[in-house]
Amino acid sequence: MHVSAHQTYRRMQTATATPGELISLLYDALVRNLSRAETGLEARDLEQAHAALLKAQDIVLELISSLDTGAEGDPGQMARQIAPLYEYMYHRLLDASLHKDVEPVAEVRRLVQPVRDAWRLALEQVAAQAAAAPLMEVRRG
Repeated sequence: MHVSAHQTYRRMQTATATPGELISLLYDALVRNLSRAETGLEARDLEQAHAALLKAQDIVLELISSLDTGAEGDPGQMARQIAPLYEYMYHRLLDASLHKDVEPVAEVRRLVQPVRDAWRLALEQVAAQAAAAPLMEVRRG
């Protein structure tokens, strides 16, 4: 029952999330799976490590597919700048899978955590601006 309730919560969370929040959820899931992979590799639990690495690789591929590198202006520029980082992370995760090595996993975690934190901060700023917008309209009116 606990798993079912958790799965239902996750489905509702993703169904009601904005595109920005979905990216944040992907970052969170990536960090969780990287931690699981590290734990599995350190404990030589290769089954756990393998499953977590596959999920992490899938998440990075989803992050890559979410990029609109053809977009105009700042969004396109940012997408073009982060694409090589995502590709590098994916290749490092493949290395970790192939060699059963924890170091590439730790490296990817170190790379993704600041990006995740920056993304969260950006979402918070957008939410704060959206919350302040009605106040600005009232003051103008």
